[in-house]
Amino acid sequence: MLIASLLPWLTDPTGRLILAWQLPVDVGWQLRSGICNYGLLCMGCACSAFFIAAMAWRTVQAEKDTETVGKPIVAVYPLARYASTIALLCLVPSLLFLLQHLFIDIASMATLTRNELQLLVVKTHFNYGTADPFMPIKPFAFHPLHFSNRLALLLDHLNIGFFVPLTSTLILLLARSRQLRKPLKAYHMQEDQRHRDFILPTVVGLLIILILGRGPAAFGCIYQAEHLLSMGDYNGALQWLDRAHQLNPPLDQLTDYHIERGQAWYFLHPQQPDLESQVYLADYYRQQNDLLSSYQELIEVRQQYPHVLWLTDEISLSITQLAELSKPLKGQQLQLINNDTPALPWLYQLEQIDPTNIYARYTIGRILYDIHDYAGSEIQMRSVLALSTLSDVQSAAYTYMALSKIGQGENVVAREYLFKAQDLDPAYRNNTARQDISGLR
Repeated sequence: MLIASLLPWLTDPTGRLILAWQLPVDVGWQLRSGICNYGLLCMGCACSAFFIAAMAWRTVQAEKDTETVGKPIVAVYPLARYASTIALLCLVPSLLFLLQHLFIDIASMATLTRNELQLLVVKTHFNYGTADPFMPIKPFAFHPLHFSNRLALLLDHLNIGFFVPLTSTLILLLARSRQLRKPLKAYHMQEDQRHRDFILPTVVGLLIILILGRGPAAFGCIYQAEHLLSMGDYNGALQWLDRAHQLNPPLDQLTDYHIERGQAWYFLHPQQPDLESQVYLADYYRQQNDLLSSYQELIEVRQQYPHVLWLTDEISLSITQLAELSKPLKGQQLQLINNDTPALPWLYQLEQIDPTNIYARYTIGRILYDIHDYAGSEIQMRSVLALSTLSDVQSAAYTYMALSKIGQGENVVAREYLFKAQDLDPAYRNNTARQDISGLR
């Protein structure tokens, strides 16, 4: 458990490792603080495990002295029971982490979704294969309100720190089973002790449900609202969506939540469009592949609400699909210009709306390289390096920085960049960099 407190638990799609001490514990009551984090929680579990180890040592010493006159007989069964309790306690950080990121900490899930969708589209332009994620995700059909999608996204980005407490639990359970194999000493549980052993878990279980139940209850309200939407009960759906927001206010950061509210409002008040109903209409157009109408609807809304983050996410997704319509960076050399040129205005607009969009920066850099604007391509690739520490993305960025330097006649600098791209690709997937470096030697 001490090791778990020092390891990364989550890997952001940008490549940033998030340590246990950087993950605040959030139980859904808007009392989140960096002081209470998963590193501290793991340390508490470690102290409990050390306490059990001390009890075990004292038990062993007492058993060695049982033959001595006057020494008390120590029961082994309580030790096994305490070891089981601590084993379950060591599960708490991992279970709480899953509960928090699947049902409570919607802000973190929205950030993961935003970065992951950008990364998935960027990888389609690498011209070589990359490692497949544990749970495949379709970027333009991802809905974070669906539990299966949230679970797939989280499983793709778990790091080793999450699994260490599970190992701790296994070790303690094995130790408990070894203790139970030994002959038990005389131990008779009193009736009041049995009563306490029944009451305590019941009270603890009720407290856990009360403290941690808000997040799951909010999603229960959303599922009920979706059922009512499918039945045409739009007033009832809005009421359940309002309850979900009261239970978990960060739901406000998910575009899908506003789309569901917009659907209910659109059919209840078709002559009174608001922000959410217009976004719902734009999403409907996008599902029907009418991307231009979807974009126009969203741009009209954005003029009234320029600083709404979830609206920016939806516009970015719409513009990304519009840019991908012409299949940029695909096809033979003679086809590249025809494919790249229609996408470039959309990409510049996406860069203006979201300057941190890795997909926009990388794709613009690639297109500028294709049209021989080597200086502009290098500027974009440097921005990619600043936005992402992921080795695959950095290897691709260094590759096209090197190719831009070759186009400018600076072969020495290009060679250094190609070596960096090669070092960032230990799996030997980046054939572009390796082929070009072989020509410069």
